[in-house]
Amino acid sequence: MKIVDVRSTAVRVPLSEPVKWSGGTRGTAPALIVEIETDSGIVGLGECAGPHIPVIRTAVDAELRPLLIGQDPLRTEFLLHRMDEHVIHWFRTGNHAIAGLEMALLDIKAKYFGASVCDMLGGRYRDAVDYMGYLFIDTPERNAAKAKAYVDRGFRSLKVKVGRSIEQDAASIAAIRDAVGPDVRIRIDANQGWSVPTAIKAIRAMEPYGLEYVEQPVTDRDFDGMAQVARAVATPVAADESCKTVLDALQLAEKQACGVFVIYVSEAGGLLKSRQIADIAYQYGITCVLGTWTELGIGTLAGAHLIASHRSFTLANDTHYPIQQDDVITDLLRIEGGTLRLPEDPGLGATLDRDKLAIYANYPAREAVHGDPESPDTILRRGQIL
Repeated sequence: MKIVDVRSTAVRVPLSEPVKWSGGTRGTAPALIVEIETDSGIVGLGECAGPHIPVIRTAVDAELRPLLIGQDPLRTEFLLHRMDEHVIHWFRTGNHAIAGLEMALLDIKAKYFGASVCDMLGGRYRDAVDYMGYLFIDTPERNAAKAKAYVDRGFRSLKVKVGRSIEQDAASIAAIRDAVGPDVRIRIDANQGWSVPTAIKAIRAMEPYGLEYVEQPVTDRDFDGMAQVARAVATPVAADESCKTVLDALQLAEKQACGVFVIYVSEAGGLLKSRQIADIAYQYGITCVLGTWTELGIGTLAGAHLIASHRSFTLANDTHYPIQQDDVITDLLRIEGGTLRLPEDPGLGATLDRDKLAIYANYPAREAVHGDPESPDTILRRGQIL
């Protein structure tokens, strides 16, 4: 079996409410859908997620596609090594591009053997995956109402974006706790928005309302600052932007800088590298949660297969899927009561809806994160490594 074509389609799917955090706002879910076609007729699907889709698309089409054409798609490790070596100096863009292509390769392999992608990752540790309800920066009243709506739908965990004044954030968490009662888990995410002293003060101000954990309180490369915060507060600290690679995970674990890894398949460079991070977590007694780049159905399913395959994912995971107005697959995912059951079909269990793919390939941009989040100029202004 040989790879005969690699195709990519950049899409934007509208959201029912904008994603608002301490760094900006956006109103659509951008993604790069990739298809790897083989001479046997099997087509693998993948999704590249991230804030700079046009750059990722260039990496896929111009740089990585030639490395895959004519190759045996079942030689996963060989092909991943080949791509890793080619993008070694690209870091973020390289990881995002490889992650989507790896999904498609694993989709092919699983379909070839009549198995699921979860089987390719070690088999089912669990049959269903739990997700939390997502609350963005908003007024206490509106967030309390949204929180109650999530809980009424069966969600038992909530994630709340913070990063305004300590008083505003504490008022929001207090209102949410009052609305949902004592048994629902509430985690907060500062998205690197605080200094170490401010983080400690802010977390202590919100701890009386019961926090599951606090995510990325300080800047991503300040591992010592993360450890300082972790020692100073009673609430577990989660590493999100700090935990991008296997090396990051090792350093965080050695420094005892966090109790939770928030893993992004796209940041890590794929499902297999994400499993390596989860393996490190298990050895150090750290819990894992899967983060989200607002993945569509293909990316969400891939993440669900990963979560289902590993013992370290014991908490509810991130997703923006409930606020996405549509998808580019034929069957929308059903997250019922905060839970998604793995599909029984071979591979990822996703089928492209080509009509919707065409519609959302032409969907207009209606978002801004310090400018257009998918503009290379914006990425450079924000200091991201291309």
